[in-house]
Amino acid sequence: MLTTLIRFGGVGGLATLVHVLVALTAEHSLSLSAQQANLAGFLVSVLLSYFGHAHVTFRSGQGSALRFLRFVVVALTGYAVSSLTVALITGPLGQPFAVAMVAVAIVVPATSFVAMWFWVFRGREEGPVRAGPDLALCVVLALAVVVLFWNRLVNHDVGWYLIAARAWQGGAGLYTDLMEVNPPLNFYLTLPALWIADALGVSDTNGQYVVVAALFFVSLSWSAAVLRRDRSLPAGRRALLLVASGLAMLIPSLSGLGQRDQLLVLFLLPWAMHEALPHAATRRGTIASALFAAAGVCLKPHFVVLPLAVTVLNCLERRSLRPVLSPANLVFLVCGLAYIAFVRIVHPAYFADLIGMALRVYGAYGAPLPEVLSRIAPLMGPATLTFAISLRSRPSRPVRVFAALAVGGLGSYFLQGTGFGYHQVPFLTFAAITCCMILFQPWRARAETALSAVMLLALLANGIQRGFYHNVAVAEIAAALAEQGPFDGVLTLSSHVTVGPPVALALDTSWASRYSSQWLVPGAINALDKADCRAEPDLCDNLRSIAARNRGDIIRDMTRARPALLIVDRNSGYFDKPGFDWLAFMAEDPAWPAVFADYRQLAVTGHFLLFLRQP
Repeated sequence: MLTTLIRFGGVGGLATLVHVLVALTAEHSLSLSAQQANLAGFLVSVLLSYFGHAHVTFRSGQGSALRFLRFVVVALTGYAVSSLTVALITGPLGQPFAVAMVAVAIVVPATSFVAMWFWVFRGREEGPVRAGPDLALCVVLALAVVVLFWNRLVNHDVGWYLIAARAWQGGAGLYTDLMEVNPPLNFYLTLPALWIADALGVSDTNGQYVVVAALFFVSLSWSAAVLRRDRSLPAGRRALLLVASGLAMLIPSLSGLGQRDQLLVLFLLPWAMHEALPHAATRRGTIASALFAAAGVCLKPHFVVLPLAVTVLNCLERRSLRPVLSPANLVFLVCGLAYIAFVRIVHPAYFADLIGMALRVYGAYGAPLPEVLSRIAPLMGPATLTFAISLRSRPSRPVRVFAALAVGGLGSYFLQGTGFGYHQVPFLTFAAITCCMILFQPWRARAETALSAVMLLALLANGIQRGFYHNVAVAEIAAALAEQGPFDGVLTLSSHVTVGPPVALALDTSWASRYSSQWLVPGAINALDKADCRAEPDLCDNLRSIAARNRGDIIRDMTRARPALLIVDRNSGYFDKPGFDWLAFMAEDPAWPAVFADYRQLAVTGHFLLFLRQP
């Protein structure tokens, strides 16, 4: 191990030195941006790194095409890590590019060694002939994602992250100039989409689709590598299972590709395969897949329920609490604690400011439990029946693991408590894969086979019925503005994300607000309506200050950005009392009349008032 580390340090040090020297030279001599210079250094050093590590560090020879593909995945991950480091240090931290490159020289080798030791250059590799068909299939499925979604309207939440990450990249402060209720990991995961969009000259939306397709490929090809170690699974069935898993990860997310709930299943699948096929897993592979899965689990605190469900299953099966401290769980714990520490240090405003307000007002976006249950019951009931019947015939380990993940996905859905359709994705995806695993068991009863097949078709049909993302608000507003435009900036007074960023993207204009929607207002207004302000004056003052803060931020954003188009929602949801009047709410601030005086009413639709700023 020590000798390998020394050799790795020599080869990696040389490759990193080449990377840094080329990047600094490119930035100085060619006047490239920091990211472009970093890309130049990466491309020059990557081939040197591969042959050096193959022949010197791990002494495994050049290896097969599969090994090289693995190395490419690790190299691209290293590039993402280096680019993220450059973006963080030269952006929010405000340090020189040279300082960023020193950090790259420390961070990238450490992450690369772990990946190469555990995955790329492990002792025995699969032969290229056996791996080739699986890789080709994964490539086709990933390309299908790009083809299906290219130039399509992106989901509203994903659109907001693209807009906000672009503003963050341009110098806006996360959780100071950009007000978001969720922790920052998804902003970091959005940056590669922007880099790809800039490098390829495509829209940010298409850049996001490329990133999701790449993650789709990594998840499926990694899972295929685990399945190949299961000698009891014929190549034909393995291919069918890969296709079914790909469809299960894609179809429930047709209307929300790139949403965090879908990213979770993409990150989680290789680890789930290791758990489902313990005889085909290695300790290195399990730890590496757990590191990959941890990125998905950290996207939302609710997602911890999924690995917890597998842990409960393991404890019950082994009649012991030892699985609680399994290597994978320790990886999840360390990554989670490191992530919390990172957010506290790099984004202190999130814990100091945003969390407190969110706890007071974000509950307005929840839904009553009967409503949340009613939205998933048509599929939850049949899935529960299918799993229960399967339990009678002593299902295989893969069935048990993916059923546990489906239960965990169900728990995550109920914990989030909104009833949003994309929150169902982990349950729908893992329930579909469970049905596939039931069908692939060596022995199964006819009733079990029929139920599993019907349930699988129902799960996939549900996603197909939802179809691709369609935004009614965008269609309504675009129709009203058909003879107008282009517009230099837009801002909406609405409690719905669907009315904001998607409109900006559809109109190909800038988004003027620091909020995805004016999400502080509904909870504050609802709580004020319920509060006894004479008995709890401090509570009411706090709620009024939260509403006033959102109102003041709107005025500051309009003064700063001077958006050409102002959209006012006449039917904002999430308010206990319908018909909330945004213009009356804004008029409570004395600065509003002067700002609003620049706008004249352009159109009225069924749901919106449209105002145009005067030249």
